[in-house]
Amino acid sequence: MAHPHRPDPLVTELRVLREQGLLRLHRRPYPELAGAADSLGLPVDVLLERVVARLDGDLAHATAYTLGTAPGTRDWPASERRKHAAKVYRLSVERFRKEQELLILENVAARIRAMLGAARPAELPMGSSLRLQVGGAALTLHRRPVETLKDVAAIASSENVYLEMSKSFKSSLSASLRAAAAARDDVGDVVDDVLPRELRAWMRAHGREGGRVTAGTVVPTSPGELRRHGVRRLYHAAIAVPLPGSNDYSVEPAAVDRAVHGIFRLAAHEGMASVCLPMFGAGRAGLDPETAFAYLWGALAHEAPWACELHIVTRSERGTNAALRGLRAAGAVPAS
Repeated sequence: MAHPHRPDPLVTELRVLREQGLLRLHRRPYPELAGAADSLGLPVDVLLERVVARLDGDLAHATAYTLGTAPGTRDWPASERRKHAAKVYRLSVERFRKEQELLILENVAARIRAMLGAARPAELPMGSSLRLQVGGAALTLHRRPVETLKDVAAIASSENVYLEMSKSFKSSLSASLRAAAAARDDVGDVVDDVLPRELRAWMRAHGREGGRVTAGTVVPTSPGELRRHGVRRLYHAAIAVPLPGSNDYSVEPAAVDRAVHGIFRLAAHEGMASVCLPMFGAGRAGLDPETAFAYLWGALAHEAPWACELHIVTRSERGTNAALRGLRAAGAVPAS
């Protein structure tokens, strides 16, 4: 809880986000918001949408305009969103700015904290890693944003079968790696969107431009700017198949199995000492974390003994707990 005489850091971040807009969510850090979202196993934008969905009447409409979660408003300028929010209460823009807007943001902060209070404490806190022994092998489970990993030779990403990466302003694994790998100028603008460029080149070279690959295909790229973290290679696993007429995906265990096999084969061929895998399909592809871990662990069992040091990364609390439960069921114990 914020000190009564100090600005509430969560409200402060919400004010900045209101001004910057959700499209620029990844342009700057929001530690309070990101921490809350990660604890709840949600991307920041989805967390805000959930908060708005729990509101009613004018408050719901004004909050949706203020935050840019109302349909079609994500790319609106802050001034336009404020104008529409003021209309909800039939106030002038200036009066709304001085009075109602802060109350709305304070209510959002309170709602987020209420959601956090209802959640269980994390078994593995954000930013931590746990070294485990499973049979005769060791692995490390990380709970952190994938772009903060250091000194892991190769990191795997989850992609769709068209190898079209998520937009860098989104919160998925693919988007996070894309944003972190991009080369930027002194003011932070992207001058080389490295990963999509290399994936497009691979598709052209293999006669797949504009088409799709078989689910489970793995395509290597350079790490781009992630080389500063000691990363040597990124492996893009095409495991998500778009469902026609919807925004949903299908992820089959056979695709995950092929992808994991392809990743280990490439890692061995390219001399990678370590590889980090996500829980494929647990994000935007729609698998629940328990199912995603079961698919991953089943695929890993087919690769034993692992040819290189294994890492598993997940950002959400639910994903972490699902991985821990699955690993313990497999007999994992803390490494000595």
